Order: sequence, then C-alpha cells, then structure tokens
Amino acid sequence: MKSDEKNFGEAHPTTAVRYSNLATVLKDLGEYEAAKTLLEKAVKSDEKNFGEAHPTTAVSYSNLATVLKDLGEYEAAKTLLEKAVKSDEKNFGEAHPTTAVSYSNLATVLKDLGEYEAAKTLLEKAVKSDEKNFGEAHPTTAVSYSNLATVLKDLGEYEAAKTLLEKAVKSDEKNFGEAHPTTAVSYSNLATVLKDLGEYEAAKTLLEKAVKSDEKNFGEAHPTTARSYSNLATVLQALGEYEAAKTLLEKAVKSAEKNFGEAHPTTAVRYSNLATVLKDLGEYEAAKTLLEKAVKSAEKNFGEAHPTTARSYSNLAMVLQDLGEYEAAKTLLEKAVKSAEKNFGEAHPTTARSYSNLAMVLQDLGEYEAALEYLAKAVAIFEKVLPPCHPNIATVKNN
Repeated sequence: MKSDEKNFGEAHPTTAVRYSNLATVLKDLGEYEAAKTLLEKAVKSDEKNFGEAHPTTAVSYSNLATVLKDLGEYEAAKTLLEKAVKSDEKNFGEAHPTTAVSYSNLATVLKDLGEYEAAKTLLEKAVKSDEKNFGEAHPTTAVSYSNLATVLKDLGEYEAAKTLLEKAVKSDEKNFGEAHPTTAVSYSNLATVLKDLGEYEAAKTLLEKAVKSDEKNFGEAHPTTARSYSNLATVLQALGEYEAAKTLLEKAVKSAEKNFGEAHPTTAVRYSNLATVLKDLGEYEAAKTLLEKAVKSAEKNFGEAHPTTARSYSNLAMVLQDLGEYEAAKTLLEKAVKSAEKNFGEAHPTTARSYSNLAMVLQDLGEYEAALEYLAKAVAIFEKVLPPCHPNIATVKNN
C-alpha cells in the first residue's frame, strides 16, 4: 500500500484496491475505525475515477457500509448500500450473484434498524438467486440461508428459520469443517433459534463448538468470540447455570468496551445480557447500573421506538421490579409494549413477552384485571407460535 501511494498517489484505482484489501483485514481484527478511514479513501477514489454507478464503486460502498454497520452507524450504512443495490441492479440485473450479495448486505442493516419485512423481501431474492446460480450446498447459498433465517427469527417464524439454518450448518460442515469460523457462525445462528424453541441442550452443544472455534481462530478478546460467549451465556442462563453465564458475559463486556467503547450498540447488548444474569443472581444494583447504560446507549443510537431500545427498557424494568420500583418499571414496560406492537404487531412472541412482563408489574401494583388481560393475550400468542411444550407457555399460564 505504501508503495502504491508513492507510485500512483492516494486517488489511483490501484491504491484504492490496496486500501480495501487492508481494510478487510483490519475489520476482521476488530480495528473498525482504521478500516473505516481506509475505505472512505477507497470510496472517494472510486467515485472520482469511475462514478457512483460503476460496479467497482458499488463494491467500495458495500465494504464501507459493512464497517459502518459494525460501528453502529446504521443510517449511513443503509444509504451506501441502497446506492450499491441500485448500481448492481442496473449493471447486472436482479438475478445476478453480485446483486444478491448487495441485497443481503442491505437487508442486514435494515434488520438492525427494525425494518424486518423489507429485509425479508430482499433476502428472499438473494436466496432465490443463490439457489439458481450456485445450488443449495454452496457456501454462498448457506450465507443467504443464515441471513434470511435471522430475520425470520426476529419475525417469530422459528420453524422456518430452523430449517434454513440446518441447511446452512450442513453446507458449512461439508465445505469448511467444524472448526472453521464460517461454520461457527452457523452453529451460533442455529443455536439462537433452538433456544427460542426451548431446545436448550441442543443449543448449548452447538454454542460450545462455536466458542471453541472462535477462541482458536480469533482469541478471547475478539468481537466474534465475544458474541459466541454472549450467545452461550444466554443458553446457560436459561439452564440455570448462572455463574458460568456470568463469567462468559464478563469476558464479552470487557471485549466490547475495548473494541467499541461504552456507547456502542454492541456494548449495550453485552451490558443487558450480563445484567439479566446479575439479576438472576440477586445482584440487583449492579444489574441496574449496567442496564441504565444500555438504555442510554440504545436511546441515543436507535431512538425510543426501536426494538433494541424496547428490549433494554424491559430488562431494566424487570430489575426495577425486583427493587420495588414498580411505577418506574411500569412506565418502561408500557414503552416496550408500544414499541413491540408497532414493530412486530400484536401476534408476535416479542410482543407477548412485553405483555407478560407488564402484567407482572401491574400485579405488583394491584391492577389485577389489567394484568390478567395482558397475560391472556400473551398465552394466546405463545400457544399460536411456539411448540406446545415450550417453557414460555407454562410460565405465562402459571402467572
């Protein structure tokens, strides 16, 4: 790269390629700001040399957008990816593999912004394209299966998500082996769906494989490993293994603070996850402190109506409930319910959980009729979308 800057200058296409290549490595190492700087140079060069509609520029837009996404700059990432999609559709058509990649990239950002139906539509196009161009067993198709499955999961379509992720795992194990980072991601994705379906032991087994792979390939402090720690910890928590979950989440928090800083959305998620375990261990004040940080971050990065913010409201409210701060808890949960109804509709599992959480606080406040009304709604939703033996159904019925 230094040679190219000397021989061609920073604005030359060859130098831009070097910037992009190095940025990809820096991104994988978790050095997002450095990657962003290089990719901004690449974009500037490509726009100057090729124009905004050129395929080369579209690739640079996509590369920069993936880093902006990792940094929590979702709107900026969305804007770049919309340009990339427009360029690819014009230059290659909707069924081309390059366009499918842009669809997937844009969809992952839309998902982070809570635009789930739009993300689903794009990913269905990507899957259709990849199955046609590569076949079901190809690694590229497996990635599209995983991406679509994560959106289906957010929409409460768990069985459909599970089917796609089982295909992705089968493909990755065949193409890369069990210890490869790509396979580890598929293990984690499938495990999160199994967890939502109440299949905790199966989820735990997959996540232990993912953690082992990530520690070997990236080390304990890498964001990818931290994500696997966090995923495994949430399953251990569901199984009642709180101390083990706490240990993993403390590692995940340490990694996030180092790599992203305290105000980043990823760090906020780690705070929330650790706080829910601290709550289960009776460490309420420590949990409250972390969740207040998570709420502050989510409100800043997403706004009050976003699903991520609503989840932080719910988590903080549950701790406030344990501390006897019922009115404050009620206020937060009413916000969470409003957000869930807006983003998912009244028949979604996330909405059902919000109803159930609010009902518990209303009960503590002596508002029994309202509590029963919300619990009845929650039971009806869970019975509709979850397997009959799922623990959420029994819990809400008992309440």
